[in-house]
Amino acid sequence: MLVRFQSHQVLGRLLQLSLAPVEITVNVEVDLLGESPKADVLLLRREGKEWNEAQRARLPDGVRDNAAGHVLLEFKYTESVNESALAQAVAYDYFYRQAQRLPEEHVLTVVLSARTPRKARLAEWRYEERQDGVYRSPLPLLRRIWLLVLNELPASPHNAFVKLFASRDQEREAASAALDAATATDSPPVQDYVMGLQRTLALKGEHSMTEIMTPEKIMEIGEEIRQRVLETATPEEKLAGLDPEERLAGLEPQERLAGLEPQERLEGLDPQERLAGLEPQERLEGLDPQERLAGLTDAERKLLFRLLREELGIPPGGEEDSDVGTA
Repeated sequence: MLVRFQSHQVLGRLLQLSLAPVEITVNVEVDLLGESPKADVLLLRREGKEWNEAQRARLPDGVRDNAAGHVLLEFKYTESVNESALAQAVAYDYFYRQAQRLPEEHVLTVVLSARTPRKARLAEWRYEERQDGVYRSPLPLLRRIWLLVLNELPASPHNAFVKLFASRDQEREAASAALDAATATDSPPVQDYVMGLQRTLALKGEHSMTEIMTPEKIMEIGEEIRQRVLETATPEEKLAGLDPEERLAGLEPQERLAGLEPQERLEGLDPQERLAGLEPQERLEGLDPQERLAGLTDAERKLLFRLLREELGIPPGGEEDSDVGTA
């Protein structure tokens, strides 16, 4: 199957879902000249003076350590990098800086390549590998255009979201395994979108498919997968990874206590909470006489003694009265 993507939109939606929680804005349609038409390029923007640690944890190599606060991403998914793609990136870089009145150091322009360019072409453009999968050229017209080869980027958590689009199956599988569990599971939309994307790419070669995969369709596939997983999961699997408070959410008090031993039910409760809802007789069960009288004032003890004496038919006065104050 040839997977037909709205490539910029599909990658852009994943980046929006994963980067919005760390306050990075992702624009899918970028106005380069202050007027139509829009360019088919992604724009990442931050508000602060530098990427913070949370942001760097979700940005790929070549971007995460760059000082620029405006990042233009030109994504090549089905076609190899060629002169036209590089010339287009140069134009994006120039016109965006002119329209926004930004100095060069504030803008970083990157070509993301799902396929691995031939070494002869890289040599022709003088692109040299600065770190695994990250290339730069010293040529005047190309020096501002960084090249990220997704098949060669390390399978690190911060590279995983873009590396999911690598052309090689084993590289996509490595990216899936490297996904930061907390990042993916803390946001159900991210989890659904990643599952939908993985399923779509896994269909490659199975049958013919002419439908163009939009971000909305990929999200729909992911939601269906998650629903099927939940329907077949055991109770333990459904609760795995949830905090105690999340496990108890929506349960009635009796449901929360079901299956607990009496002592387990009382753990963590203060004395007033332990006695809440009990009848007087239930509160006294299991206590010895001294425990039952603990905390009573002399007046309360005298009253209790008088009531017991009347209950037992003991006449007023006598030796018993003299012992009340020391009972």
